[in-house]
Amino acid sequence: MPTQDPEPSRLPLDTTSFREAMSRIAAAVHVVTTDGPGGRQGATVSAACSVSDDPASILICLNRQTRMHSAVLKNRCFCLNTLTHDHQEISDTFAGRFDLEIPDRFVKGEWTNLATGCPALDSARLSVDCDIYSVSEMGTHSIIVGTVVDLRMTDPGKSLLYVRRGYKSLDT
Repeated sequence: MPTQDPEPSRLPLDTTSFREAMSRIAAAVHVVTTDGPGGRQGATVSAACSVSDDPASILICLNRQTRMHSAVLKNRCFCLNTLTHDHQEISDTFAGRFDLEIPDRFVKGEWTNLATGCPALDSARLSVDCDIYSVSEMGTHSIIVGTVVDLRMTDPGKSLLYVRRGYKSLDT
């Protein structure tokens, strides 16, 4: 007789439980960059997705307490760089794990400015360069929608994912 799995446990809806639940959602790893009057900045993010193909647009979510958030809003542009499986060090660098100043973070990898002037990682799986279309707030973060003004892709291969607080890779 087959055994039945016990029912999944219900957790209280608090910050810790919610973060644990969200850690179980595999997400592509990106470095968002910006440059302009607000300065050159970059940060690792996983909260990003397409919005529409007409007009071509994507969204990113940024914590409003970060320098990255301030710079993106002042520059009115951002570039989403989707990382490949061998970019773990770049991800950790832009996540602030090595305590490097912003200019030193950009020493990792080769970068080319796209149409908006935002840096694009030359070896990224995908770089999507955007002008800001809209900004809305939710909790601690802003949801920033950008219209695509430039796009660059590499050949298919392994992309970097983050799930259960660790890196994985997947052929994309």
